[in-house]
Amino acid sequence: MNRAARSVRDAALVCVSVVGLLLLSSPAAVGHAALVSSSPEDGSTVATLPAEIVLTFNERVTTPAFVVVEAPDGTDVTAGEARTDGVAVRARLDDAEIAGEYRASYRVVSADGHPISGSVFFTVTEGRTVDKTRADDQEAHQESFLHAHRAHFLWGAAGVVAAAALLLWPRRREDKESS
Repeated sequence: MNRAARSVRDAALVCVSVVGLLLLSSPAAVGHAALVSSSPEDGSTVATLPAEIVLTFNERVTTPAFVVVEAPDGTDVTAGEARTDGVAVRARLDDAEIAGEYRASYRVVSADGHPISGSVFFTVTEGRTVDKTRADDQEAHQESFLHAHRAHFLWGAAGVVAAAALLLWPRRREDKESS
């Protein structure tokens, strides 16, 4: 194997090693807010619809914050706009007097500027029963890992290309000078 082929192989090996180490050493969601609790709690059962829902995150969230609480029949029971209070987001609710599973969907912006969204489900036992008309496809509203981190992958790929170019540039100059 000639010297140029060996240097290309060595540069590629260094790039792959660096990217591998970066991927293995980085935490899953550095700096992104995550929902840590809600009131009512996700999956809980309550007798009546509370006057307010509170979503608590692990770090400060900023305005705008959006919360929509849907009754089992799809009726929006959110009264007014959501308010942020440091790590908490609060939204007032109008009582629909409907028993069944409610979905509270949220979209907030974490302190680092990344949008965070998800849903919390809880069941109300008192009230009239209605036919479910709300689409309960929770997975359709969640982003895939690749979709949520596409910018990170693009920046990582750009870094690998830049590192390879910087590593190979001196070899190219040596090859031109030796010709």
